[in-house]
Amino acid sequence: MIIIDTNVLLSFLLTNGITRRIIVENPDEFISPEFCFEELWEHRDRWNKKDLPDTELYEVINDVKRLFVMAVPPDVYKPYISDGEELTNDKEDAPIIALALSVDNEGIWTYNTKHFKQEVFGERIRVLSTKDVIKLYPLKE
Repeated sequence: MIIIDTNVLLSFLLTNGITRRIIVENPDEFISPEFCFEELWEHRDRWNKKDLPDTELYEVINDVKRLFVMAVPPDVYKPYISDGEELTNDKEDAPIIALALSVDNEGIWTYNTKHFKQEVFGERIRVLSTKDVIKLYPLKE
């Protein structure tokens, strides 16, 4: 199980590239805090360059949750939020870190190495690059 950050979700939605391929080929392996989906929705004006109607965007995001990335409700990771806040300078990243502390996982897949630092997490949480994820879940030919 790999926890994915909002920026990975955004890449999945916006580009038909390696991120989407990895997630589509391994739909039962990825989770994300519900907060990340809320963050996507909240900032939709910034990334919705095709100006899709809200109803269509809402449907797309729900399809991602239903088919590819399980949205984990806050009650699962809430007890670890304060620990998550201590491990980052960006409080919006606390739910992702808290989720990593609350469930068995391979690590956090993120493109944001500024806020997710392996040296801060130590042995508690592993920060994964796309290459790391491919090693864990090799692409099908």
